[in-house]
Amino acid sequence: MASIKTDFQSALERNPAERPAFLSQACADDPALRSEVESLISSHDQAGDSIEAMAAEAATEMLANGHAIVDKQIGHYQVLNRIGRGGMGEVFLAQDASLGRKVALKLLRTEFTRNEERLRRFRQEACAASSLNHPNILTIHEIGQDDTLHFMATEYVAGETLRQHISRAPMTLGQALDVVVQVASALAAAHHAGIVHRDIKPENIMLRTDGYVKVTLGWPSSPNRKQSTVRVRRCSK
Repeated sequence: MASIKTDFQSALERNPAERPAFLSQACADDPALRSEVESLISSHDQAGDSIEAMAAEAATEMLANGHAIVDKQIGHYQVLNRIGRGGMGEVFLAQDASLGRKVALKLLRTEFTRNEERLRRFRQEACAASSLNHPNILTIHEIGQDDTLHFMATEYVAGETLRQHISRAPMTLGQALDVVVQVASALAAAHHAGIVHRDIKPENIMLRTDGYVKVTLGWPSSPNRKQSTVRVRRCSK
């Protein structure tokens, strides 16, 4: 836990261009640690300096809760292990007991769910995003609640975020153009359906091992962010 806070704070003290090299050295033998720190940095950059204290404080709580949730049943999902974390919640690999498939189960943090307006907006955005059917848009299977836990179940993507990839190794021009074309196709489909993504960034773009790109929609932004991550003009559900 101390290492996460220390590396996070040390990374913030550096110029953004210097952070990938610093993390490569500081987290050389611990990819999971690097992912944790990158998530906190992403949240900080998205919301501003005010999130730094929140992120550092939340890290302990979320790590503890994450370990407690592994192997538990949430709705009809059996939690297998934690695979990521963002400013607004944690992401777990889970088994859908009803359909026998693996999913990414995203759990919202408690302070987010206490705000009824933000929770309503999250449901609206997830509702709109779930209506899309496009090979480059992450499929949302379900949004739900189990006791006090609010969650979103999406397709599980075996791969890494664009941020993780470019931090690890540079992309060729051909690779970069391929990603751009697929992301543009996803955004065009979303726009056609009345959804404007306002938080497109490397952390919201997943790269599958087979080359497919998946854009994430419907995941809430930081509580300090003044706008939604997407703007919904209409929702059919």
